[in-house]
Amino acid sequence: MSIHISARTTNKLLQSICRQQTLSCLLNNQNAANREIRDMFVRSIAYDAGTYENLAHNRKHMIPNSVLDAMNSDVSKISQHGDLYEYEGVFFTADQIPPIHVDLLNEIQAKDNIMDFGKNNYFKYVSEDGEEHVLYTNDKVIGDPISEELRGAPYDSVAIRYARFWRYLMSKDPVYIGLTYSDEEIRSYMDQAGIKTGFFTVKMGNREATQFYSATNLTSPIQSKERYDLRYQTITSDGILLDEYEPGAIFKIGDKEYVLSESHTLDIPYGEDIYNIEFPRLPK
Repeated sequence: MSIHISARTTNKLLQSICRQQTLSCLLNNQNAANREIRDMFVRSIAYDAGTYENLAHNRKHMIPNSVLDAMNSDVSKISQHGDLYEYEGVFFTADQIPPIHVDLLNEIQAKDNIMDFGKNNYFKYVSEDGEEHVLYTNDKVIGDPISEELRGAPYDSVAIRYARFWRYLMSKDPVYIGLTYSDEEIRSYMDQAGIKTGFFTVKMGNREATQFYSATNLTSPIQSKERYDLRYQTITSDGILLDEYEPGAIFKIGDKEYVLSESHTLDIPYGEDIYNIEFPRLPK
């Protein structure tokens, strides 16, 4: 059996098919366009979010120890941009700065009367109340780590005062130490560090200085090596300080006795505590 389709019906069918194809084509193009926009949007977001994601990633992780050490060694290279800090191209926030675990640090103790704070070194000071304080040595001086301040740690006045004490001892003539610290404080710091009376050396980074620690109660416990050498010369060579005493007079340093010579000098070994000398009474 054959079915006869009129031309009019055929045209309608063709028109319907064309409309469907056209609609399908438009829909495909629209979907393609949407996909293209979405792809472009995703790429754009991925690009912007890439920068943000990197930042977010950094926010979740602490800055490496190399950056931490570098910024504590050279504070001058740290700059701030809003809530971001920068050190030589590395950007970070305060919450990305890792705390320094003071309980894992060592104390610095003198060895053979040498107080060596090291270089680029973290250490702790334990105050008399048992509290631990974090400090850092760069290539010049000691102080509190700038990283602790940036991350919001409270100001540690005890650590600052301790650091300032040792920095005073790095000067050629530490005369100001006696104006800032009492004799009791000076002896407390020295004794706690394990420094005995006599010459001692303090090292910080690439620098060092030698001073003299005396047991005297008549003057400051700390004297510069230069002042010691000058006084030593006047006692052992020039005799200027001892002109008023008669030859044969007995002077004491600790449990040692020294007899005044005819030239009004004393034969005292170099390094003895000449500030803690006991003078004989002058005749009336």
